[in-house]
Formats: sequence, structure tokens, C-alpha cells
Amino acid sequence: LAKNDEEAYEMAVRHDEMETFEQGIGEGGTREQHTTIAKYYEQRNLISSAAKHYALAEENGMALKLYLKVGEKEIDRAIEVVGKARSDALTHTLIDYLMGESDNVPKDPNYVYRLHKALGNYMQAANTALIIAKQEQEMGNYKQAHTLLFRTYQDLKRQKMALPQELWRRLMVLHSYIIVKRLVKAGDHANAARMLLRVARNIQQFPAHIVPILTSVVIECQRAKM
Repeated sequence: LAKNDEEAYEMAVRHDEMETFEQGIGEGGTREQHTTIAKYYEQRNLISSAAKHYALAEENGMALKLYLKVGEKEIDRAIEVVGKARSDALTHTLIDYLMGESDNVPKDPNYVYRLHKALGNYMQAANTALIIAKQEQEMGNYKQAHTLLFRTYQDLKRQKMALPQELWRRLMVLHSYIIVKRLVKAGDHANAARMLLRVARNIQQFPAHIVPILTSVVIECQRAKM
């Protein structure tokens, strides 16, 4: 640390004003400064703050270790660290954590999806999104499944990558289901019936609402005189 910075740091320690010192250097401080701040927070068991500064000091192993020590509320920051580090060792450490290898508690699969995106592994992210979407559909959460698959579609399109056929088919069926209400409200019963017929041909994707969907198919087909 330069002499003035060192004096400022020591004053911050004496008066317990480390946040003020942080504001003074911002994220543009030196690696040494951020490491020093990280150790200060670590000694006081302020783990999230310590991890943040280890990450700014590019000590990614320590940053990841501390973020995982905090637990699930810091997983997004852990993913950010691993995404920037592009280290196989750190990636495997985080995946093991997400899979529940360390505590026998598998985490939300959405975190695996975000990790693959952070690493630029868009095809693996797409495969994970498909698994999550299936789970959401089984629980009747069709809008959430549609949103996830549509976001994945946009990601792959931006990367000029081919969309897996299964993902595309599932997205189209979900989209058909989602727009039915809008079509019915607009009085477009012919297209509403067509969308519902597509959904009915894939009714196994909607296990929680089989009877209501098939009932709607009959009603809209009658309205459309089909």
C-alpha cells in the first residue's frame, strides 16, 4: 500500500470504518488493497464482504470458498466468480456443491443453468433448461417453463447456435398453451382451437390440468365449428 493509503487503512481499522475506506478506493483498488480488506473482514467473520474483496483481488479460490461457506444466498456471486475465473478446478468445486456432494442437499437446478451460461456453455445450459422446464410443467408452472425456454432460445439465437429439437417442440407447445387465453379474449376461436389441439396432442406435458385442457378443446372447437 502507498503511504497515504496505508495510513487511511490503519485509521479505518482503528475507528471501525472500513466501509468508508472501501468507498475511497472503489473497485479500482489494487489487488493488495483488496486482499488486505478481505483479510480484515475475514478476521471479523464478515464472510460475504471478505469473499467480495478476495474476488476483486482475483483470489478466486478463496472467494469461492467463502461464498460457499455463507451458503445458498451467495450462490449467484459464487457463479459470477467461477464464470470469470474459467478454472476447471473451481468449476468442479461449485458443481459438486450444487449437486449436494458436500452436504447431501442438492441445490435448485436453476443455479446449474446459470453456471453454464456464466461459463459460456450455452448448449449445456439449454439441456439443463429443458430438464427444469419439464419439472416446472409437471408442477403446473407453465408460464415459468415457457419463460425459461424462451430465454434459452434467445441465448442460442444470439450465439448463432442450433436449437435442440426437443427444446423447440416443447417451447412451441407451451407457447400455444400460453396464447390461448389471449386468442379467446379476442374472439379468435378458430386459432384458439388450433392451439388447443396442438396442446391436446401433447397432453402428457400438462399432467396437472388434463381435464380442464381437454374440456377447453371441446368448447373452442364447437365455437369455431371445427
